[in-house]
Amino acid sequence: MLQLAVTMVANKILTTGTYHEEIRGRLGVGEDVISDSGIDAISVLPIAEARIVKRVPDYADLIGDDQAYVYAAAICMVAAILAPSMAARIKKTMKDFDFSFENQAVNWDRRASQLVDEANEFIGLISSFQETLDAPLFMLSGPTREKERRRF
Repeated sequence: MLQLAVTMVANKILTTGTYHEEIRGRLGVGEDVISDSGIDAISVLPIAEARIVKRVPDYADLIGDDQAYVYAAAICMVAAILAPSMAARIKKTMKDFDFSFENQAVNWDRRASQLVDEANEFIGLISSFQETLDAPLFMLSGPTREKERRRF
């Protein structure tokens, strides 16, 4: 039998005791929908933090508002990773003898995109952040003048 050795990775950015509630708050769900372990899953929180660290490599040196912006960006990125799975986690309707309840329809893929945009906005507010644009390299090819002259 194959056994996987899973090592716990310490959080790089989300080190407060409230980040679970903040992430659920961004999604508008409770602990009954997504647990702390669901948020801390290796395929969620470390990946989200890695995405932020890649864009803001000096995250550990940030102070004041800049530190708050990188923290908020990480919250949004974790929520963005979790958002597409919310449709399967949330019951659309609940009925009992005494009551009936229907959740509002949310486009979770669009919400995930909005959360990524929010994370990018927070990153853009960091004073030391400089956007690097990779200019695409365009190459044109087509008939040369020499080939055009040969036609006539």
